Amino acid sequence: MSVLDPFYEKMEVVVDHLASAAKQIPDDKTEWKPCDKSLEWLFLIHHTGTHRRMILRLFKGEPSNFPGCYAEARQETASGRETAIFLRETWAEFKTYLQSKPEDYAKSIISSPWGGPDLTVEQIAWWVYEECVHHRGQAWVYARMNGITPPSIWGSENI
Repeated sequence: MSVLDPFYEKMEVVVDHLASAAKQIPDDKTEWKPCDKSLEWLFLIHHTGTHRRMILRLFKGEPSNFPGCYAEARQETASGRETAIFLRETWAEFKTYLQSKPEDYAKSIISSPWGGPDLTVEQIAWWVYEECVHHRGQAWVYARMNGITPPSIWGSENI
């Protein structure tokens, strides 16, 4: 059993939620946002996949165009359906890479290129999870503001 097994299980659920939510976005609302300083609806969900790709590059020791990768990501998908595919692909890449590593890889120390303290791979993985949960919550608010019931998380949304 891997120390990252709980992460894999929980992240899989959140990625599925976000992919389902992306498919619900009406084509004429992909750029909708509640105020000028907010992220556009589709990009809000899409960039969770961008985070996984950026962190995967960090794990692999590859250069990352940060923060330029966010601007590039805006061009990657044009619809909720495409974004759902992108989210599942980036999750599969991320998970496959981590699972290909030895058990002790999760405790490897990584220096972030954006500053701050050094973190373990496990800590960074859980940050990716927390970021996705945060954006899932935002996406649910966006949906409700547009009269859409988001995918069920706890089973009580339709009450």
